[in-house]
Amino acid sequence: MLNRQLSLILLVVAVIVSVSVLLGLPALPFSTSGHVVQAQGVITHTTYLPLIVGGNNSCTALEVPSPFSLQIAALHQVAGTEIATLRQAEGDSPESNLRPLAEAEWLAVYDQPFPTLMAALKESGAGWARVRINWSWIEPNPPQAGQPPNYVWGPYHDQKLRAGAETGVKLIATVADLPDWAGVSPCTPLYPDRRDEFARFLTDLVKRYKQPPYNIRHWELFNEPDGTWENLWAGGLGCWGNSGDQYAQMLAVAYPAIKAADPGATVLLGGVAHDWFTEYAGPFYRYFPDDVMAAGGGKFVDALSFHYFPDFHAEWDRWDPNSPDRRNGWLPAPTCGDLFDAKGTEYEATGSDITAKTNHFRNRMRTCFGVNKPIWITELAEHGYANDTNSLNQQARYVIQGHVRGLAAGVKNITWYALSTPNDSYQQALLFDDLAPKPAFYAYKTLTTELDGFEYARTLTIAAGEGYVFKRPCGPEKTVAWGSGSYTLTAGSVRIVNRTGTAKTVLDGAAEDMDQIKDGKIKLQLSADPIFISLN
Repeated sequence: MLNRQLSLILLVVAVIVSVSVLLGLPALPFSTSGHVVQAQGVITHTTYLPLIVGGNNSCTALEVPSPFSLQIAALHQVAGTEIATLRQAEGDSPESNLRPLAEAEWLAVYDQPFPTLMAALKESGAGWARVRINWSWIEPNPPQAGQPPNYVWGPYHDQKLRAGAETGVKLIATVADLPDWAGVSPCTPLYPDRRDEFARFLTDLVKRYKQPPYNIRHWELFNEPDGTWENLWAGGLGCWGNSGDQYAQMLAVAYPAIKAADPGATVLLGGVAHDWFTEYAGPFYRYFPDDVMAAGGGKFVDALSFHYFPDFHAEWDRWDPNSPDRRNGWLPAPTCGDLFDAKGTEYEATGSDITAKTNHFRNRMRTCFGVNKPIWITELAEHGYANDTNSLNQQARYVIQGHVRGLAAGVKNITWYALSTPNDSYQQALLFDDLAPKPAFYAYKTLTTELDGFEYARTLTIAAGEGYVFKRPCGPEKTVAWGSGSYTLTAGSVRIVNRTGTAKTVLDGAAEDMDQIKDGKIKLQLSADPIFISLN
């Protein structure tokens, strides 16, 4: 009898192992607790063993790609105290601060703290990091006819990209900064007769960095290319804004070059700022994405990308049909062509905050140009000013709120700007200037931990509050909620995690159940701080 039981056990184990092999799942290590598994230096999501409970009642292991990304550092910060001091020591004039960092200058500022940044990146739980590729550093001199290009891959690109990849994250590489022989300035459109050189550079770049240890498969072409001011290159931005057709022509050359070097690569539209528009005396041209798509650029990207900063939420909130502007007839439904003239094809842009901008951008590209591509947000941020407790707490709350709203709106990947932005007056980083963690860093870590392996499922209707449900292949759903109202769910016991990562259990009828009646339901009082709720 004992031998029969042992044989049965071994048979069940063999079936589990066989199913795992067929599904391509690792035998070890594995977890059933919902934690990240570290395997061969690459962050993977929890793998669940299939549950064999008779019939068709089984749980199939699936990998859910992480949607969480961090910009490692604002590599283009140029007006900071350290950099200004460095340049003044070199005898530079104050005006020289308004130019991009040279490679040696960047290394002087970042070399010492870089290991700390890498440790923070790894601890954050992010699955991705956005990094900058500086063409002018790699190919400072024009290629000579009949000669191979003279590339300078190090020390920044080879060493820093390796260090980032070795934390286990995937890298999103933003190609930027034209050499002086390829354009009027680092941010302007390419000279038309230099597009072939750009294509060759991209081919060689992708071939080099698609290989281990870098494993870069995602390429973004320029940063905020919708800029129009000629000095935007000093801040690391693009200034193609008045030349959307030329940007599309660049994509038509760049896309085939990248795909030839790596057919599995993903090419992203350069993340457009798409706010602070020129009609408000800002630098960004509202219709740059339209011009790119009208010139055929949509065929040469795999995903669309924009940036979102809640400072500009009112621009997008007003287009919701239930906003005062729309209800009172002060603003028509958005239309193709001139957004405001009510003459073109209408489309809707519902929601508020990041949801509103996402819906507006997606629906405009889809309705007006037939471009229906995944949406990535390659910069999301909120201020967290040092010595301002309210600001730091709001930043920590928004780290969770912004990501959750974005994921609920269908955004595929979101990059927080940034892990570090030294001496930046906007103070949107997760770390202080001395690289100590802000409250927002711990909120980000809680976010990535709690939603690891989960996907958005549905939005709840909560009076005076917001609630979003996330699901995974195995285990209970998880709700993220906040507001001034209450949330009731059918349960005898729930686990609640606050933004600092502290977990507690709330029982039906206990003190934190608002009705304090044991009735099979738990009523929770919400607050401005998001909480993660799951059934015990």
